[in-house]
Amino acid sequence: MPTVLEHPSHMLATASGTLVTRRGSALQTLPRRQAYWIAGQVGAASLTAILALWTLQPEIALTLSLAAGAASVNPKRLWAVPVVATGVTLVGLFCYAMAWPVVIGAGAAAGALATWQIPHRTDWLDYINNALATLTGSSIGLWLASLLVPEALPIGAVAVMTAGVVGIVSSFGLLPSALRFDTPTLPSIRKIRGTLRALYRPPVFKAVDLYRRSVRTRIPDTDQRRGLAEVATWVYHLQVSLQTLDRELDAIDVDSIEKRIDTAEATDSDDEFTRERRLAAAAHLRRLLENRDTIRIERDRTEALVEYALAFLEEARAGLIVARQLPGEAVPDRLGEVLDRLRSQARAGDARRRTAREMAAS
Repeated sequence: MPTVLEHPSHMLATASGTLVTRRGSALQTLPRRQAYWIAGQVGAASLTAILALWTLQPEIALTLSLAAGAASVNPKRLWAVPVVATGVTLVGLFCYAMAWPVVIGAGAAAGALATWQIPHRTDWLDYINNALATLTGSSIGLWLASLLVPEALPIGAVAVMTAGVVGIVSSFGLLPSALRFDTPTLPSIRKIRGTLRALYRPPVFKAVDLYRRSVRTRIPDTDQRRGLAEVATWVYHLQVSLQTLDRELDAIDVDSIEKRIDTAEATDSDDEFTRERRLAAAAHLRRLLENRDTIRIERDRTEALVEYALAFLEEARAGLIVARQLPGEAVPDRLGEVLDRLRSQARAGDARRRTAREMAAS
């Protein structure tokens, strides 16, 4: 029998018990984006060394490497690479023309434009925080490189090592926005449309919209953000289960099965074997109808959980508006209770599934 709730393979339980996605969290994707940054910066530095630019104009070469690093943080947005690279380079060249420290201007531009590429929701404060952090990181990185990288090495090695040190430190400029808005990624519009038929999509769209509006109203703390996101994600998985259950119910034609039962039980064959098999078939069909009743109950429970989760998200949205006006209010105050109910239902579904497997094996 289909399970009402299942823990999807791409979700993990954190220490606090909150389910979060393996992909999408700003903090969880930070190391990968830093690696892209460092790789892009080192690659560009190697190219400038080959072209002798690092020897002739090291500051401009460093600017180009920072531009490449910032442009590499999100490989999925290839169209943004020339925009970011050009923006950082122009700022660096402007600082060079004004005889200002190039690493400061290019570092600030790299932090701001790298933030623009991040798929998570950001605002002006994130741009400022990341720009200042990258500016500081680039300056510190260049200072460390001047201490750690021996000048006697070949120019190519100097370029790679310097860019690597600067890239490692400056890439931490993405950390402020990741800390400020670390939240799981909700099901995307494409995923919702790809897995749910049109009839089952509206509750999920509503849940996602309520979550986003709640966060825009007032950014809660990390636990509240994750909790609200989990409730919205449960609505999606509940709707997937609901769709599956409805499909199973539609596959069992009650009228047709009842007619088959009546026909089988009304047999007047003189052959004992024929009578026994037809009566046995009728018994199986009756159990099929009983299973359908059980599926119907599970279907109604799933639908009730969807309504329960949506009602809570609506209440939380209104409560956050109240909390914005009355800062002393603590909302959503029943988040833990809602999550406990959703998780308990998931655990119950797991137990039913394990029991069914054990009975089938025996």
